[in-house]
Amino acid sequence: MNDDQHRVPLDELRCRARRLQGHLREAGLGGALFVQNVDRYYFSGTMQGGFVVVPADGDPLVLVRRDPGRAAAESPLPVEPLASARDLAGRIRAALGEIPAPLGLELDVLPAAQVARFEKMLPGAAFGDASRPLALTRAVKSPWEVDRIRRAARTVADAVARIPDLLEPGMTELELAARVECELRLRGHGGLIRMRGFNQEIFYGHVITGPASAEPSFLDAPTGGAGLGPALAQGPGSQPIAPGVPVSVDLVGNHQGYLSDQTRPLCLGEPEEPFGRAFEAAVAIERAVVDAARPGVSAGDLYRVAVDAAADTGFGDRFMGAAQKVSFVGHGIGLEVDEYPFLARGFDLPLVEGMVFALEPKFVFPGRGAVGIEDTYRVTADGVERLTPSPQEMVIVPGR
Repeated sequence: MNDDQHRVPLDELRCRARRLQGHLREAGLGGALFVQNVDRYYFSGTMQGGFVVVPADGDPLVLVRRDPGRAAAESPLPVEPLASARDLAGRIRAALGEIPAPLGLELDVLPAAQVARFEKMLPGAAFGDASRPLALTRAVKSPWEVDRIRRAARTVADAVARIPDLLEPGMTELELAARVECELRLRGHGGLIRMRGFNQEIFYGHVITGPASAEPSFLDAPTGGAGLGPALAQGPGSQPIAPGVPVSVDLVGNHQGYLSDQTRPLCLGEPEEPFGRAFEAAVAIERAVVDAARPGVSAGDLYRVAVDAAADTGFGDRFMGAAQKVSFVGHGIGLEVDEYPFLARGFDLPLVEGMVFALEPKFVFPGRGAVGIEDTYRVTADGVERLTPSPQEMVIVPGR
């Protein structure tokens, strides 16, 4: 559990805090209080229960209620036990001299009841929103983080390479998904997929085919799947895998909490029309976006590149959905699936070296199926590097 290779290096945590502090000052915040699990881990190296306070100047304060002993073993930062949340105000003042003002909160994810609780726990404190400074900080990945994303991507690639041996005629989506998920776990997949968006959730990803793969769902994604019923209304279900109809294998890798995202189609025998041509069109759209991507280019501009390229394929009305289209073609990814930058309409944040995003041009044909591709990319000094190593092709599994 406390192996050094799993421990976040001290220099890594210090660099994250410095970057955040710059964004806090730009936003006019005196500091930030982090409660959400992933955010506390990001700045402290431990997910044990408590609080992390990062002032706009000075060292972070790590206060842990449960379990401080384990937290001290996991984090290279000083960890202070906290007997009760009622002591929070006094401990902040003792360490920092005063409560930072305004104090930023994670208002994108904190429930209103939790915010009201902090107002009572920290009487007289002025509060602000630390969501954007946090998102900008986490958007830029260090080499240490990229290494973990790269390993997550390799886990998925190795599992996907096994599919031709796993797939059998007559198998359902769920049966194939279970076999692929087993391969992922055997290769060290962390199992848990974290999403930040309210009411957004996903399990490993989607292994879906046929009409079910074109079924829209509550998930903010171009494809959703029928799932196993109204309470599990996305992902694989009982749809049988038929010859000639692609299976969309959209999997999120997880290595030590860091995620990758990859989609590849596979097909029992040669794909029916128009799936083969639509897949080649998706690959061409991805290449167009990749050719345009570099530091300084707006994420929103890359979305427009994708939409313009899709319009020239003959499948533009099926791009990123049919009746219910999504207004993005990519999303940042790291500890959570939905991080900055979003390659989305109106999202005009410029790319910065070190950002990591998943690019997923897909086509949806209602009543028939869906096909597309997805890869995870790192922004380099002069372009982007693909981190997902699977060949960019449809996997054709001969009928047996």
